[in-house]
Amino acid sequence: MKTIKVKNIEIGAGMPKICIPITGSSKGEILLDLEEIVRQKPDLAEWRADCYDEVENPEMRLEMLKTISDKLGEIPLLFTFRTSREGGCRDISYEDYVKLLTETAKSGLIQLADVEIFFREEEAAGLIAALQSCGVGVVASNHDFQKTPSCEEMSRRLIRMEELGADILKLAVMPKEKSDLFRLLEVTQQVSNCSQRPVITMSMGKIGVLSRICGEITGSALTFAAGRSASAPGQIPAEKMRSLLEELHSIA
Repeated sequence: MKTIKVKNIEIGAGMPKICIPITGSSKGEILLDLEEIVRQKPDLAEWRADCYDEVENPEMRLEMLKTISDKLGEIPLLFTFRTSREGGCRDISYEDYVKLLTETAKSGLIQLADVEIFFREEEAAGLIAALQSCGVGVVASNHDFQKTPSCEEMSRRLIRMEELGADILKLAVMPKEKSDLFRLLEVTQQVSNCSQRPVITMSMGKIGVLSRICGEITGSALTFAAGRSASAPGQIPAEKMRSLLEELHSIA
């Protein structure tokens, strides 16, 4: 598996990297999120811009982005606008989605951008290339909050992300029973072994919590952990997550 270097962090090497999301809806809440992130010192931070009330205001969005970048210092930043169709806070047209990601990439203030690969699959390769031309790595993503697809379908989605040129491949699914979790872990191990890109997978909710901590064994290169608040069901508090990962690393 090829690794991806983001600032001083090498995703895909060693222990899974920890990413804490910024989910505040106002400047004040975002500053509180940042205070917690700076205290915890994760490997990466993610700005869930769809949670920000003023995300559709270009000037306020850029001002907030500058503040986030300044506060994070050397902590790499992943920019994400999660659409409501994949569990996010708001809807957006595809044209506005492309404009938002492109403008943000051109700002020079982010290192990674999340692209919902199946928003408009036939145009995804062009969007990925455009963001990469700005010096931004692309995390291709897909989130299924209803179910855990078949092993074949999960593999297909991850492989398709790589075919479209993404730098990192991310899949999140919802389990209904323990066997769903085990199928995701199997797919993660298989795809990470044959892919030339780092893979990130998670099974959400209480049933899937194991998937968030066993990435060093299965091949999932990064895990999302809660800072001030969780951005998805099943996220473990960041301090506890680091302790769990380090303990597993010491005995694995």
